[in-house]
Amino acid sequence: MDCASVMVILNYNDRKTTGKLTRTVMDYECLDRVVVVDNCSPDGSYEDLLNDFKKSEVDVIRATINGGYASGNNFGIRYAIDHYHPKYIFVANPDIAVKESVLKELICAMNEDPSFGVMAPLVDRGYNVWRLPGFIGMIESLFLIWFNLDKRHIRKKLEASGEKVAEAGVVEGSFFCIRAEDYLAIDGLDERTFLYAEEIILARRLLKIGKKVGVLTKERYEHLHSASIKKEYAASKRRAFPNFYRSFYVYNKYYLNTDPIQNGIFYIFYLLAYFERFIYDIVNKMFRSGK
Repeated sequence: MDCASVMVILNYNDRKTTGKLTRTVMDYECLDRVVVVDNCSPDGSYEDLLNDFKKSEVDVIRATINGGYASGNNFGIRYAIDHYHPKYIFVANPDIAVKESVLKELICAMNEDPSFGVMAPLVDRGYNVWRLPGFIGMIESLFLIWFNLDKRHIRKKLEASGEKVAEAGVVEGSFFCIRAEDYLAIDGLDERTFLYAEEIILARRLLKIGKKVGVLTKERYEHLHSASIKKEYAASKRRAFPNFYRSFYVYNKYYLNTDPIQNGIFYIFYLLAYFERFIYDIVNKMFRSGK
């Protein structure tokens, strides 16, 4: 069976959020199929989702292991390609909301310009676009304040550009569209990462085959910002941060070809950024408790 587009939604311990998004998008005319991947959730998500959507145009499948974001999405995307042979694949976190008109605009823009391998709209609130980093950029991205100020600057520049479609460095992994043939050409997402850095590696792999990352500057989607991650790490910036280091190390070593001295420098800045998140968690806890 050949089709035009499929959406892959990765679930982990978040069946209510996943079910809500799936019920919203399953009737979109521009989607031929929705594939829900349960990433070995221990809370019974797979069984519940399978029962909820067993008589619909939704495939609920279960990954063989919980290898993280890249592994789980690869499992779903390869399933979709093997079974439905789509031209485009939408990758979506469960905690997003997107209108069908936005999906149609993404398909139209990518049809018009095959040089784009990945494309996304701007997120409604926050920042989902940043520069493709080199080594210095990776150090800068460790720090919350610096990284967010830079992303804010990039967003303002995109919004002021007047362009409907603009080239970008990296788009966030919470929601994007990827051309199936380009996904196969780069051998998918790098499963050496568990969480974080998947997007920059994806952009780097696309660049290697001469493909660009694009943004629809006039279109929007909503992101509730890592509902499942917050459950896992109790909304702590510090507790989730070691995943940054492990994934960033993969990017530095295998894509930037850093040497031991650079890796040592990066680790020192990681420790400083870890302290920044430690302070952030304390301040955030005080603010939330009203002290």
